[in-house]
Amino acid sequence: MTSGSYDFTGYEVLVVGGTRGEGHTIASAFARSGASVTVTGTMMLRALYDTDLSQFDYESVNLARQESIDNLVGVIGPIDVLVLAASCHLPFDLPAGERAFVAEAARSGLLGPTFLTTRLRLKLGQSPAQGGGCVINTGAVSRWLELSTTPEAAQSQLIESTARAGEQWAGLGVRVNSVLQRQRAVLPRQYAPVAASSVRSRLAGDTLVRGQRVSEAVAEATLFLASSGASRVTGQTLRLS
Repeated sequence: MTSGSYDFTGYEVLVVGGTRGEGHTIASAFARSGASVTVTGTMMLRALYDTDLSQFDYESVNLARQESIDNLVGVIGPIDVLVLAASCHLPFDLPAGERAFVAEAARSGLLGPTFLTTRLRLKLGQSPAQGGGCVINTGAVSRWLELSTTPEAAQSQLIESTARAGEQWAGLGVRVNSVLQRQRAVLPRQYAPVAASSVRSRLAGDTLVRGQRVSEAVAEATLFLASSGASRVTGQTLRLS
């Protein structure tokens, strides 16, 4: 990774789902670049995780519950970057009716990552960062949409909603972009050739290093989209191969 080439000193970053896996890699990259990072998880205490969260602030949130999201919004202070990296993990014994309710609520933005983003919109709009506040969706967001559709359709919906939010929120001083891994299925053409080319050049010349871990590639692309170098990029989806 080349996260050391970025300077996020003074930035307040919230990584939803930053306790494990890809989210933890992203949160760690921001912290190494000087940002103050808060991560969220579903457990009440950070000590319950087997990953080292000592360098982060920690907040508990359940994205399937509006009151939990509202509580998180209430305790979060100023925010410059919001990274959505929390997949949807519903209990296996959840009744079909409740699962269907959560699926429809997530699809319509009444629960899940989209609802949290909307609730944090005003705080993001107050960010003094170059280009304004920044929202970055990862592939974890599409897991919520997969509750009611196929993986291919979920990614298409995320790409379309990213483009729509990028246009609608520009006037509020908030940029919205996404980073997705390439799927074998052909997806709509809502990708940013210029932005993708820029991030690839930072990653490894013209293409991603073949042996690079996917989570590190996603983290590098996320830092690029949050940086001043991408301050004019919004509504776009970077697809990593």
